This record gives sequence, structure tokens and C-alpha cells, in this order.
Amino acid sequence: MIDFGINDPREMPLHFFFGVVHMDYRTAVRARTDKQNCSICPRYWYVDATFVCERCAEEFTFTAQEQRLWYEEYRFWVDSIPKHCLTCRRDARHAKVLRQEYDRHIAEVLERGDLESRKRLAAVIDRLCEFGEALPARVHDNRRRLAEQIARAESRP
Repeated sequence: MIDFGINDPREMPLHFFFGVVHMDYRTAVRARTDKQNCSICPRYWYVDATFVCERCAEEFTFTAQEQRLWYEEYRFWVDSIPKHCLTCRRDARHAKVLRQEYDRHIAEVLERGDLESRKRLAAVIDRLCEFGEALPARVHDNRRRLAEQIARAESRP
């Protein structure tokens, strides 16, 4: 009979930690399976696990405490794991907010925006580029248009 690690964290299925570099079983914390979102096999334990970030290639630890938060509070599927370190996840969330701001305002700002709103939106695009966001060509075209509009407005007496 398979017990999925109910009594020993070392017996947990490895798909819970796909791509793991290192696991520290000394940090094992018993999970509350009644609070988890799973289809077949709950996580009976949370264990500090080290992964490599897909964005920056740095190692990061997905701690037992973070796992408890993900699986019991946020109710992520128990077989989901982070692909990015905390810094890259924060950057991605910030980039998403910036992209939403761009999407909400670009048409109006290009058409009838004042100098400050054009500068703000140009800065939003610049920040997205700094994050390494893969932006469509139209965004880069709009950045050039904003730059032209800003230059014309600043050259007026």
C-alpha cells in the first residue's frame, strides 16, 4: 500500500518537488490536509526545498512556511511549485500592474494626453523593458510616438 509519506516526509511523491535541487527534511512540518486543494494525493508535510529560478537562474528556497501559506491559505493545488524566486515573482506582479496601467491609458494619452501623462506612460514602458518583458512591437512603436510628442511639447515656447 502506498501511503504518500503520511508518516515520513522522505516518502512523499517526488512530483511535489519536481526540479528540486535540495530538500532539507530537518525542516519538515506536518500539513493540515483538510485545508488543501488536491485531487488525489495531499501533501502530508511541508519541507524546505531549494529550486533554481527560471528567470534569473539563482537558487531559492521554497520554505515549509511558504508552502503552508500557498496550499492552506491561498489554496493553490498541492502539486504546484514556484518557478521563480520571490524577487522575480514580485517583479512579475509589478510588471503586470504596469502593463495594466499601460493598457488602460495608452489610447487616450496618445490621442489627447498632457505632457505629464505622456511622460508617465513613457516611463511605464521603460520600466517594463527594464523587467525584461517581451513586449509587442506596437508598444515600442507607441513609445517612439510618445517620445516624439514629448519632444514637440517641450520644444514649444
